[in-house]
Amino acid sequence: MRRIIAILMILLLSCSPRFQEMRTLLEDPDNIIVPFDSTFLGFNVVMEHFAQQDARLVDTVPRIVFTGSSSIRLWDSLATDMDTFPYQVLNRGFGGSILPEINYFFDHLITVHQPEVVVLYCGENDIIDGYQAKNVLASFRTFLRLMLHNSPCTKVIYVSMKPSLARWKIWPEMAKGNRLIEQFIARLDNPDIHYLDISVPMLDPENGGLPRPELFSDDQLHMNREGYLIWRAAVAPALKKLLPSV
Repeated sequence: MRRIIAILMILLLSCSPRFQEMRTLLEDPDNIIVPFDSTFLGFNVVMEHFAQQDARLVDTVPRIVFTGSSSIRLWDSLATDMDTFPYQVLNRGFGGSILPEINYFFDHLITVHQPEVVVLYCGENDIIDGYQAKNVLASFRTFLRLMLHNSPCTKVIYVSMKPSLARWKIWPEMAKGNRLIEQFIARLDNPDIHYLDISVPMLDPENGGLPRPELFSDDQLHMNREGYLIWRAAVAPALKKLLPSV
């Protein structure tokens, strides 16, 4: 444990200047409380499965972690879609998750890996569960504070909440959450924290701006291969900008 703490302190001192100047911005000026029952540990089995996968990883190869809800978990072709990068690409998505749960399990998902980049997709389940856009922003602030203290050298890509026909009724609140997070990241003015708008290529301007049904499976919520090709085309260039010597 002392060794882990020492390593984190070294990382914090060597990488934190880019975060230190953001410390005030990362605090929540409105002190928004995001209610969350941490006694619900339904994902413990998933974390145990991740730990088993972690035990088989090659320590000498740096990592990229994709985490978030089912849109990440169901990205079955993720490793091959990102195989142009000389990194271990880890899928640490778990279906149905909300941002407070990502934060609760942060050490299992992020700290243990000290990845070069984290690609985060989460927020739409928060909205469907009754959270407001401001709550999603507050939870994202918490995520970045955890990053500052536990994985300070890691860069971040936040993938915007995606539009879908199944959740079109709550799209206005999701879009509001996207705007809040985009504006917040712009205020941070940090090249290592990137907002990626995935909504534009998933909407059809010739059909009233509705989601493109051909990108989704039968439930019109989860994506098919064509949908993930859209994501690959957006995520890969964003990663390339953040990764050294790629």
